[in-house]
Formats: sequence, C-alpha cells, structure tokens
Amino acid sequence: MKYKIGELAKLLNISTNTVRRYENQGYIHAVRNEDSGYRYYDEDGVFDITNIRLLRKYGFPHEKLLEMQSYTIQEEIAAYQERMQQMDKEIAYMTYVRHRIKDDVLLMQKAAQMIDVYEKDCVEQIYVLYKEGGKLLQEAGRLKKIEEFLYQSPEVQHIYLIPQKELEQGRFTICNGWSVKDMHMEKYSMTENEYTVRYRQKPSIMGIVKIPATLEELSGYEEETLKQLMVGRHLQYMKEHHMCINGDIIGVIVSKAVENGKPVMYLLMSVPIVSDVEQNIV
Repeated sequence: MKYKIGELAKLLNISTNTVRRYENQGYIHAVRNEDSGYRYYDEDGVFDITNIRLLRKYGFPHEKLLEMQSYTIQEEIAAYQERMQQMDKEIAYMTYVRHRIKDDVLLMQKAAQMIDVYEKDCVEQIYVLYKEGGKLLQEAGRLKKIEEFLYQSPEVQHIYLIPQKELEQGRFTICNGWSVKDMHMEKYSMTENEYTVRYRQKPSIMGIVKIPATLEELSGYEEETLKQLMVGRHLQYMKEHHMCINGDIIGVIVSKAVENGKPVMYLLMSVPIVSDVEQNIV
C-alpha cells in the first residue's frame, strides 16, 4: 500500500507538517513516482511514525531515536533498560516532590486556621545561612553549599533563625538560610561542612505566625515589636507554663500570600524550650 502525504497524515491523525518534519529528521523516507510526480510513503512509513511517536512517549530524545534506527535487538534491549533506570530515578524524584507538596499543604492548612501554639519536638535538620542580621555571607565554600541545598533537594526549606546568644544580649537578630531535614541529607547525596549547622531535635513550642512579606515594611518595625509579632504567643505560653528558651529559634517559611490587598508571609516558628526547674538544676 502506498500513501500520499495527506493520506498518511489523515490515517495517523497528524498534520502534513509533522510528516514532513519526520522525513526531514530522517525517520521516514518517501519515493517519488516519476510518472505522476507524487511522493508516496509505504507501510514502513506507517510503522516508523507510530513507533517514533511511541518511543517519544517513552521519553527517548530525538538524538537517541536517530541512533536507535541502526541498533541490533540486543542494543535496543540495552537502550530500553537504560531508559527504565532513568524513569525509576524520575519517579523517585517526583515522589519526593509530591511528599514536599503534601507537607506544604498541611502547613498552609495550619496557616489558614492560625491554630494556637503547641508543644512538639522539632525535626532535626541541617542548615546553611546566607545572611546574619544585615550582613550578607558570601564565602566561596558557603555559596557552593547553598547551591547544593537549593538544587539537590526538592524538600529544602527557607528559614529564619534567631540566635539564642543574640536574645541573651537583648537583641532580636534575624538570620536567613536554607535547611534540609537530617533524614534527607543522605537521600539526596548531600554533605555537611564548616558552613553547615546541625539543628538538634528538641522539645519546642511551635506555632504559625504572620508577618509582612515586604522587607521595606518589615525593616520599619522595632526589634521588640518584631519579637512579639514572630514569637509573642510562644513566649506567653512559655511564661504561663514556666519554661525557658533552650536554643536558637527557627522559623520555616510556609507560604507567601495576599491578605487585604497586602502581601504577607506565613512562618512556622519553633522555640526550643526547657522547664524552669530543669534550667535551675543545670
């Protein structure tokens, strides 16, 4: 059976331009009839086009498809097996991304409800800072580690950190960085170095807070006002239950949204705690 270009396109539900593109790419070949001047495609063209479209669905790039046209059956088996291994990695990665999205949804639901603060152990995590107060940190090794955090883990978190030593000096200094849960470091082939800090799992007071999302508005707040805005409810709970701060305060950015026409940032703030009695014993 011979097919004109229009007939082949109609049979396979594709455009004539697509048929021409496949021919230009070397996937199919037409034969010109010297008497009529028409170019015809045979059954090989039907198979080649349907096979190429199938292999494209499998995820093979065009460069690989051209190479595969001269493969033996054993070479085809090896190519399919290699593609399956790539797909397994892609599926695993998308599973991790879905897990992150699920976590984000749970946090956003808490943010929407603005539930009261609660007691819970924080998750052990590794973080790297890029800013301490108003100072930007740009050492070469630090920037390399930041790049690793941002691009190797789909579950990286943007964090705010308030050092305990700054609080003890009467200052509410906000540091910024990125964090990955300890359990995810090995999973994403990530390592610690002199620029990373391990945030230990500790009993904590947690709660969602809402702050202005624009730096201009945020910088206009006095430190004490900012402290009350970010951890005021936490500190009140601690006072009522005879607790003390037992480490750096950490906040995970949940989402940025618009409220009453203004951008706001939702954070999950975690304040590590110890009871007054335990603190006095120490």
